[in-house]
Amino acid sequence: MRASPLRLLALALVLAPGAAAAQTGIDARFNNLQRSISALSGQIEQLKVQERQLEQQLTKMQTSFEQRIERLEKRPPPKPTPRTGRSRH
Repeated sequence: MRASPLRLLALALVLAPGAAAAQTGIDARFNNLQRSISALSGQIEQLKVQERQLEQQLTKMQTSFEQRIERLEKRPPPKPTPRTGRSRH
């Protein structure tokens, strides 16, 4: 049985408000997802900046530690302190 164009039009008019509401819901979800993606992208950029800063700090600390160790290794060993024969009790 074939539906008449009038019957199809009537059916479309009945279903149209529901379809429009569904489209509005989809649009709202899509907009929420776009906002979430935008916020997450901003957070990723902030974290990348923090990561670069931490890497720079780590490199600075490693260089400083290596220089300190080199200076300590180049120093002559400390002279032993003379011991006295007395002991305190």
